[in-house]
Amino acid sequence: MSYPFPPELQQLVREGLAAGNYRSEDEMLLEAVQLLRQRDADFQGFKQNLKTRLDRLDRGEGIELENDEALNEFFDDIEAEVCSELATEKKS
Repeated sequence: MSYPFPPELQQLVREGLAAGNYRSEDEMLLEAVQLLRQRDADFQGFKQNLKTRLDRLDRGEGIELENDEALNEFFDDIEAEVCSELATEKKS
């Protein structure tokens, strides 16, 4: 099926098909829509997570960092946790 894409999208579609990444415009469009849905779901999850965390702060459940050293240690811990999670994801 042929879609009336604007010129800049037509070029991206042609490139995707020529590179062999997709067998048809339908396949490319389906993946694009699936990715948009996933992005929207991820964003909704992010917003809910943020709301939960802000609610916890409003209830006084946050942590107070006394000085720059404590702040740096806090960020180092976060960085180590993220690196660990990324390493675990790469193994999967």
